[in-house]
Amino acid sequence: MADLKAKNSMGAREIFNNRLKYKSYAWKPRRADHQPENALMNLFPAGTVDFWWAERAFYGKVSTNGISEPIEPFSSYLKGIKTKKSNVFALNFVADAFKEFQTAYLLALKTGEGYLDDPVLAELLAVKGYVSAAAQYKKAQQSTLDSFLKYLSSNNLINEIVDMEDFLSELLYYITNNPTVPFTRSGFIMSRHCSPLSSGLCIEVKDLPYSEDEKKNEFIKNQNFPLYRRMANEYGFSIDKNIPWRLVASVSNPKMQTMAQKYQSDVNSAEEIVEKFYVQTAADELESMKLYIMKMYNQFVKDNPRSVKISHSNSRTAFTAKMRSLVTLKKLNSSYSDCKWCELYIKIRNMETGLNYPEPAEKAIIRVAKDIQKTLDTDRAMSYIKIKFSGVEFYEGSLSHQMEKSRQITSGEENMSADEIIKDKARGTRKVFF
Repeated sequence: MADLKAKNSMGAREIFNNRLKYKSYAWKPRRADHQPENALMNLFPAGTVDFWWAERAFYGKVSTNGISEPIEPFSSYLKGIKTKKSNVFALNFVADAFKEFQTAYLLALKTGEGYLDDPVLAELLAVKGYVSAAAQYKKAQQSTLDSFLKYLSSNNLINEIVDMEDFLSELLYYITNNPTVPFTRSGFIMSRHCSPLSSGLCIEVKDLPYSEDEKKNEFIKNQNFPLYRRMANEYGFSIDKNIPWRLVASVSNPKMQTMAQKYQSDVNSAEEIVEKFYVQTAADELESMKLYIMKMYNQFVKDNPRSVKISHSNSRTAFTAKMRSLVTLKKLNSSYSDCKWCELYIKIRNMETGLNYPEPAEKAIIRVAKDIQKTLDTDRAMSYIKIKFSGVEFYEGSLSHQMEKSRQITSGEENMSADEIIKDKARGTRKVFF
């Protein structure tokens, strides 16, 4: 058996090699423990979900309405699960399914199907559940603000910013050239920075470190794990392959759909669960971005209330100081129309999605969005923009990427990289006519 000891404190190469061992061997069939390692690879264990595999990374994060836009659970459909300390939340039907599983599992142990003296899985307690995407995004916003302010200071740009116009110009340059964390809420939800717990479909039964494969392996090899795994599947849950103490509600499972019908009687498919229990995050995205930028600018002004310009003439140095003013939402709306915000939003989304429409195409998208905003309204303009930047197939690691890489290996065609081909196709399929 390969040693599964990967942890974040290791070097990059060591982590990669050890993570590969976990992916290949951690879920080997127990009945074959005596076989050679190369006969034990189990990359796709039954009853599990792998958030690191292709489009699975977006499970519970995107709609299934054909354009795959970011979603969040309706807060009114969240339900608490009592714990020893406080409630853990999940979508209501997920919480109900967990409680049924919890009761049935304890009964199975008491009737001899498992081991009651097991220190790890003698009972099932919810210790983690729903984590608000908004709360995660707020932390990311603060991190971006701190990084941007540090960038301005370290590059001696503070005195170059006199007003909001200067600030926006520097901010766009910074975002475009430092795409570490997505700037928009939609971009954040679609990224690895937003936890799968934001879906409301996940419940964790242990509070163990995600980064230590040895802990994961110990959990999988636990004597009660086969019972835990089998019964979890029976009650509509998959097990997170990479965090085995995390249960993930399978919305395509008939059992889970039956649980959902208690709250929405006409639910009969995974698509209908997404439609009924989730809200599209991009509905008020423009206003959200505007408030975010206003907060950033006002924090900048509070930290740097004056701009100082230095000029030199006839061996004399002159200093001109100008006070900066805080901006209100009313002032922001009077200074910048929704057309301006649409343009900024398009430029940011073009960068953070990685679609990278070339400059002429980006300008065309901006022109059409502005025309729609002026002739119809902002909501219709945003609907157009969402379609141009929606989808998941062009993200790195998607199934489309993997298939194209395989095709290139087979055919030997390498004029364009797999990433370039996939994104080119994605841009071509997002033509919208009004």
